[in-house]
Amino acid sequence: MALYPGGTWWEPAARGHRFWQNYLCDLSWRIALNGQDNRTGSLLAQGAMLVLVAGFVPFWVRVGQGLRGVRPLGFVSVVGTVAVTLMPSERFGTWHGVAVMVATVTGLGASGLAVAGQLRRGCRLAGGLGLAVLVAAGIDFALYLETFGSGGPGSPAVPALQKVALGLLLAWMGVVAETPG
Repeated sequence: MALYPGGTWWEPAARGHRFWQNYLCDLSWRIALNGQDNRTGSLLAQGAMLVLVAGFVPFWVRVGQGLRGVRPLGFVSVVGTVAVTLMPSERFGTWHGVAVMVATVTGLGASGLAVAGQLRRGCRLAGGLGLAVLVAAGIDFALYLETFGSGGPGSPAVPALQKVALGLLLAWMGVVAETPG
C-alpha cells in the first residue's frame, strides 16, 4: 500500500493509497490508476495476496472437517482467488471479473455450508463470525456484480465493504484456528 502511487476509480488523480477507496486488486496494477509506474508495488501486492490465499487452504481443511461440500468449494475458491491475483483487470479485463465471480460464488457456498455446520454444532462465535462474513461479502458481491455489469466505477462502498469482509474473514479464520477439534 505504501508503494502504490495513487488513483482511485472515483478520483484518478489522487495521490497514494486510499484504504477505503482502492480495491485490493488496484495494488496489483503495473500502472496505477493515476498513470504512474507501480511495477515494484504490483509484484509485492501479488506476493502478499498469494501468501494470504495460501492461508485459506488450511482454513478450508479445518472448517470443513466432517462437513460435505465445504472443502471442494473452498479449494475452488482458492484457485479462483489465485487467478484473481495473477490476472489483474489492467491486463486481463473481463477475465479478472470472471475469476472474481468464480472465487466469490464458491467461497460464499463453502462459507454458507461451514456456517450452517458450525451453528448446528453449537459453535456460536465461529458461526456468528462466519455469518457476518457471508452478509458483508454477499452485499459487497451484489454491488460488485452491479459495477461489473454497468462497466462503470460503481459505488465507492464496494472497496470499503471489501475491507470489512476481509477483516471479518480473518477474524473468523482466527477463531476457527483456535477452536478445539
